[in-house]
Amino acid sequence: MDTTDWGIHCLERAVARLQPEEPVANHLLGVPTVEAMLGIATDAGEIELERKQVLADIESRLYRKKAGRAGEEAVEQTLSEVIFPVGTQVFRNLSLLIRKNFRIEIDVLILTPVFALILEVKNIAGTLSFNEEEGKTVRIRENGEIDEFDCYVHQLDRQISGLNQFLAIHRITLPVHGVIVLSNQNTIVKKRPITLPLIYRKQLARHFRSLIATGPPLTPRAFDYLARLFSEGTPESKGLPLCEKMDFNPALFRPGVLCLICHRQITNARMRSWHCKTCDLPGREAVRQAVEDRLILIEPKITNKQCREFLQLRYSSQATRVLKSLQLVMSGRPPATSYHKEEAGPLKWAEDYVLNDSRDIRTGRDGM
Repeated sequence: MDTTDWGIHCLERAVARLQPEEPVANHLLGVPTVEAMLGIATDAGEIELERKQVLADIESRLYRKKAGRAGEEAVEQTLSEVIFPVGTQVFRNLSLLIRKNFRIEIDVLILTPVFALILEVKNIAGTLSFNEEEGKTVRIRENGEIDEFDCYVHQLDRQISGLNQFLAIHRITLPVHGVIVLSNQNTIVKKRPITLPLIYRKQLARHFRSLIATGPPLTPRAFDYLARLFSEGTPESKGLPLCEKMDFNPALFRPGVLCLICHRQITNARMRSWHCKTCDLPGREAVRQAVEDRLILIEPKITNKQCREFLQLRYSSQATRVLKSLQLVMSGRPPATSYHKEEAGPLKWAEDYVLNDSRDIRTGRDGM
C-alpha cells in the first residue's frame, strides 16, 4: 500500500467511524425529540451536528483524493520518462509543518541539487478559467454546469511560500519552482493563469528541462539532510492521526468493533469468536482494524484502558490479549504502559501469534 492509497484508507476508516449510530428500534425512526421540537440544543445534538459537518468534509476530501488518484498515476508514468540529474529524488504526497497552524500538502516534489519543483496535479475535465483576482478557478462541464473551486494558483503559491519558509528555517538556500499539471489531456483552458505556469502532463519533461539553475548546487551533505527532512514528511513516515491533521474532536468517532463490510458494530459471542450477524462473516480482522482505527484517527499510541473503551471490551485481560497479538511496541511500566505501531503503514498481526494461532485464523475463531 503506497502513501496515496494509505491516505485514502485513513479517510475511508474515518467515514466508517463517523457514520451515525443505528436507531435503537424501528418505531423510533423519524420521531423528533422534545428538545428538537422546542428548538433546544443539547450536547448530544451539537455532537451530531458537528459529526455531520466533519463527515461531509472528509467525504469531500475522500472524493477528491480518489478522483485525483488516476491523475497522479498518469503523472507518475510521465515522470518515469523524464531524465533527471543524478541524485534527484521525487517525493509524493508530502506534508510539511512550517510552523504552528501552518502546514502545506504537496502532491509531488522533485528535489534536485540546484532547485526544487512543486507539481500541483489536477485531474479535472471540462473547460477551465482562472480568475486570480477573485481567487477562483471556474470549471464548465460538458453539460453546461458551472463549478467554482479555490484558485489552483493560490494553492500552489501557498505551497511555494511555505516551502521557502521551511528552507529558511533550516538555513538552506535553494530556488523553489512550481507548476500546475493537468493530468487530463482533454481539459480545455479558456483563461490561463498569469503568475504561475500551467502545463499538461505530457509537457513535463520539456518544462523540467527549461528550468535553469540560478545558484550553486547544494553540497551532498545539505542535499541528504534536506531529503531526510522530506522523507519524514510523507504520510506513512509521519504517522499523524487524522484528528491532529484536521483539528477536530476525537469523540466524534463511533467506538466498538465494526464489521469491515457493513460497518455495523459486532461483539464476541460467549467471549470466544467475533462474528457479524448481518454479513454472516467472521469478524476477527475487524478487531485488528479497530485498534488500527484508533491509532490512525485519534492518537498514535494506545493503553489497555483506551483499547478496552474504544473496542468496548468488558475485561482488561481481553484488551491485553488483543494488544499483544498485534505488531505493537510496548512502552512504559504498568499502569502507564502504552503501545504504538512497530512500523509505518497498516497494523499487522504479530508473527508469533499468527504462527501459534493458525487454526484460529482459518476458522475465524479467537479467544479475544
